Amino acid sequence: MNLLVCAACGRRLSEPLRLLPALPERPEYDGRKGPDGRRHAPSTVPRGTYAIDPEPSGAPYVPHPDPEWLGAAIPGLSIADPDGPGSLMSAGPCDTLVVHPEDTDKLLEPNPASFTEAVCCGPLGMEGPNRLCPGCGAEVATLLADCVGPYEIHFLPDAVRVVPDTA
Repeated sequence: MNLLVCAACGRRLSEPLRLLPALPERPEYDGRKGPDGRRHAPSTVPRGTYAIDPEPSGAPYVPHPDPEWLGAAIPGLSIADPDGPGSLMSAGPCDTLVVHPEDTDKLLEPNPASFTEAVCCGPLGMEGPNRLCPGCGAEVATLLADCVGPYEIHFLPDAVRVVPDTA
């Protein structure tokens, strides 16, 4: 088992986690409330695990070079380019560490600068990292928790280190 810790100050940011061999396929969202009473899609990774997402993830979002492309900027969500035809795509970092949000409960702080992006059920993650290390305030992750997309946390690969859980 491993822990994710802040690369800047070494503070623990996750519960013990096991690396999955690949990022699972993101589950379909059926529109119903989850067991916690909130309306969001099922988590991409099970509790107690993490996976590496090789694709670009998060902000910034840029126009796709093909104006006919209507793919997803955020998994499960296509975002129209406000300045032209076509859709936006993520140009964020590759190799983010995807974690079940409940494996970081009480270990991260919301980024006060990102509260403007809250949608109906939770943050979309469009404005960039919305979770901070409580030890030093470094931007470490983006929570995706709105009802239109996946329910997951993406840790920035340069903001965290993976260390063995010695407990």
